[in-house]
Amino acid sequence: MMEQEIMEAINENSTVIICGETGCGKTTQVPQFLYEAGFGSNQSTIRSGVIGVTQPRRVAVLATAKRVAFELGLHLGKEVGFQVRHDKKIGDRCSIKFMTDGILLREVQVLLPSSNTVFISVNDVLLKRYSVIVLDEAHERSLNTDILIGMLSRVIRLRQDLYEKQQQMVLSGQSISPENMIYPLNLVLMSATLRVEDFISGRRLFCVPPPVIEVPTRQYPVTIHFSKRTELVDYIGQAFKKVMSIHKRLPPGGILVFVTGQREVEYLCRRLRKASKGVITNISKGDKSTEAAPNSQINSVEDINMKDISDAFETNEDSAHQKTDRFSSYDEDQYDYHEDDSDASYDSETDSELETFNEDGNTLDKKSMENSGNLVDVLGGDGNLASLKAAFEALSGKNGLDSNPEGQEAVSINPENSLEQPSAPIEKVSEGNRGLNTGALRVLPLYAMLPAAAQLCVFEEVKDGERLVVVATNVAETSLTIPGIKYVVDTGREKVKNYNPTNGMETYEIQWISKASAAQRAGRAGRTGPGHCYRLYSSAVFSNILPDFSCAEISKIPVDGVVLLMKSMGIDKVANFPFPTSPGPTALVEAERCLKALEALDGSGRLTSLGKAMAHYPMSPRHSRMLLTVIQIMRRVKSYARANLVLGYAIAAAAVLSSTNPFVIQYEESQNQTDEPKRDDGSNPLDSEKVLNKKEKSQKRKLKELARMSRAKFSNPSSDTLTVAYALQCFELSESQVDFCNENALHLKTMEEMSKLRKQLLQLVFNQNVHCDVGQDFLWTHGTMEDVEQSWSVASSKYPLLLNEEELLGQAICAGWADRVAKRIRGVSRSSEGDRKVNTVRYQACLVTETVFLHRASSLSSSAPEFLVYSELLQTKRPYMHGATSVKSDWLVKYAKSYCTFSAPLTDPKPYYDPQTDEVYCWVVPTFGPHLWQLPMHNLQISSNAHRVTVFAYALLEGQVLPCLKSVKQFMSASPDIILKPESYGQSRVGNLLHKFKTWRIDSCGQLRKIWEDNSRALHSVILDWFQESFHKHFEKLWSEMLSEVLLEPQERFPKRLKRDKRKK
Repeated sequence: MMEQEIMEAINENSTVIICGETGCGKTTQVPQFLYEAGFGSNQSTIRSGVIGVTQPRRVAVLATAKRVAFELGLHLGKEVGFQVRHDKKIGDRCSIKFMTDGILLREVQVLLPSSNTVFISVNDVLLKRYSVIVLDEAHERSLNTDILIGMLSRVIRLRQDLYEKQQQMVLSGQSISPENMIYPLNLVLMSATLRVEDFISGRRLFCVPPPVIEVPTRQYPVTIHFSKRTELVDYIGQAFKKVMSIHKRLPPGGILVFVTGQREVEYLCRRLRKASKGVITNISKGDKSTEAAPNSQINSVEDINMKDISDAFETNEDSAHQKTDRFSSYDEDQYDYHEDDSDASYDSETDSELETFNEDGNTLDKKSMENSGNLVDVLGGDGNLASLKAAFEALSGKNGLDSNPEGQEAVSINPENSLEQPSAPIEKVSEGNRGLNTGALRVLPLYAMLPAAAQLCVFEEVKDGERLVVVATNVAETSLTIPGIKYVVDTGREKVKNYNPTNGMETYEIQWISKASAAQRAGRAGRTGPGHCYRLYSSAVFSNILPDFSCAEISKIPVDGVVLLMKSMGIDKVANFPFPTSPGPTALVEAERCLKALEALDGSGRLTSLGKAMAHYPMSPRHSRMLLTVIQIMRRVKSYARANLVLGYAIAAAAVLSSTNPFVIQYEESQNQTDEPKRDDGSNPLDSEKVLNKKEKSQKRKLKELARMSRAKFSNPSSDTLTVAYALQCFELSESQVDFCNENALHLKTMEEMSKLRKQLLQLVFNQNVHCDVGQDFLWTHGTMEDVEQSWSVASSKYPLLLNEEELLGQAICAGWADRVAKRIRGVSRSSEGDRKVNTVRYQACLVTETVFLHRASSLSSSAPEFLVYSELLQTKRPYMHGATSVKSDWLVKYAKSYCTFSAPLTDPKPYYDPQTDEVYCWVVPTFGPHLWQLPMHNLQISSNAHRVTVFAYALLEGQVLPCLKSVKQFMSASPDIILKPESYGQSRVGNLLHKFKTWRIDSCGQLRKIWEDNSRALHSVILDWFQESFHKHFEKLWSEMLSEVLLEPQERFPKRLKRDKRKK
């Protein structure tokens, strides 16, 4: 690899961009180059800082750290360390640290104690412990990496300026302690594509555009084959045909198939396994005719020089090395598989892939021979006589090892270059690679949610006679390199989750991949030898429809967390931050709206005390708002014995809302069904296949019933979130977590991740005590972390939370998702899904114009509450709400006040005084959201000073403040109610009383106490005017009681009332 060029560029520039396709070695070699050049070594003062290397995925961090430590001969966990979300292994003398980009972002974001600000200390933002930062996979444009690039572009300048100033100070004779010395920081951006315009264009990121070094790929040539026509609907059926064609007609080598999601992966795996068993079954019958064709093909090609055939198709391009593989361009429609491959077949378990083959298992070859006479199609219109002769010889029986099995326009290229690059000659066939491959297929799935043990199966050695087929999502595009892959089948699609910031709607859309992704996929075929990539779309689609690059992640997800992070760092104008790709103006506006709804920002867009506390948590602002709300509520409840269990469930709820739904819905076929049916008992293999199909159907029905019963077992009718939280608690307390998941239809990997996240969040809550700038209202005071864990670890045969505790957690969830409220639309909608009629509960969401629906799998589907909040609104067949929690209307006023509009204070019922809060309240009629939902009458603190004083004066005479006045109301000259009527202000007793109260701003018992402590006769005359003359002789005694009662606490003045109110709560 280009070590000299790379290190010269790093030594001469503060920022360097290295571009190289997957497999060029940049991920493992560049950290070694830096280490060998003295970075991370104490022997060089200026380079003594750690070499920091980030990866977007945990699996890449672990794999790369192990590989680099092995190649350098260093110890993993000592000189070479790593840190991921739930694991950390770093020695005291660590020289190279591998980590996820999120870990480094948290290091930059660390907030130090400060008396008047939460801005990051200069010592933190400078990342002084690092001498060089390497951001790998920058082309993926993950949100964390984009933020890091913007921040590091400023850190580099700041460290360089401080370094130069310190050097001037040293030259002038001043001394600086070694721990305060600051040295320059180097930044290396590594990308697998040449999409570097966002990094080098303009001056927002770097004043001087950094140099770009292109590293050639250490990869064998890959021949790209385009389909003549593009299947727009049944691309999974086309992928199935292509895999079977490759298996029957091409030399040994693994096949990697790219599809869009888990459902497609499992469906295609089932089809391929059944088809493979069908081929093996036909061979087991001993059909001589089946074996004759391949044997004859082997004999017929023994004397053929494949290079001569390839040379016969040398075209007249400028370069003599440019060759096009034309003689195998059969049309894909020639292979009729006699089966329905439409999308509807996904849900059918009755279709047998055995119909793909005739009785001898060789339909594909018969079809190809029957349709091999169309020489115009075969030659691609080339009338070259030599080409015609070679093609005719090949078609007459000498092309049994055709590398382009069906319907493809073939262009041989080196995948790291453009389509015009020279191709590699067709491989010379070895003795063992001739003829049809009729061995078994080892079909394995690969997707992100697959358990780790199942993912590792793709790296196991394949048995002799078997061919590995991996059906994968785009997780295999860059994260993993599967050994032995020679053929790639690319459907050209990917499933993308798009987010609409205006209404919060998320949709999963299957769309075309980018040209850069297509190149990444093709490159997977050339890691161990020359390979082939079969693209199930035409070259016209590739050129005209596929975008050059995928959109940056920041343009596809909510950015409320980004805005909160920027605000917490003192960056008020987030739009001015140097993102490589700036989020859209609409996304920023919606993010600020969301943060204001969560009360993290005030009306001016500045951080509130709650927002500062939320910024300490490395999670979505919604989740941190929920946790902090629980802490705030519980701080107001003194000596509650079950407080630690409530916090434990709140933390579990945050972990649940940060993860995917763990309840298994789909039937997952056993991995053990890849082997052929056993025939030792002499039974008919076809009968075994029928029995196997019946067993699969039975297993599927049982799993669906098990999933339904599992939900019912853990179901909480008030919250989907608390339902999963209870399942998580039972999971952690089970003796065998694997058995627990199997018995309850839960996804093991999701539950394990959820459990790890819960424990991490628990530590975070108690780590907040070290931040003295976090207000006392946000610190847990009911126990220690061990107390919470102990309460959580108590097993219970029934749901452990009490009703009031469920409501407390419901309030916290409402606070975190206050803008995602939905109101039930009365009446049940009858809708059709497939062949069934189902009842659906309709809702109107706050931010969405169209009707939304509560999913029938929700724990709330039977109760269908009037109001609920949801964590996700996902558009599938219709907009469905997920993660629903029932809420009360008064919670909306309390936690989503910014979405409420209030009527003028009502005169009936009258305003009142609350002794517990020492505040006066009025009654209003609130309306909520843009749809103006009218909520029940609600009490609010009176905001107007004049009105507050007036109501307090009324409440005082009414006996609501001092109970002694209530017993003498019958001796008053007029009812205190007239104080609330503006037309009575002309009366002397009303006017004089209000004048005194307004002058001294008496609007609470506390203020009244202060006035009387200064002057015990204050207000004596104006209150005396309200009593009849016959009572004046008794007034002094009453006055003494008033002076005594004003000194009492609320519970002493109104003991019975406060106990009654407490019981109601």
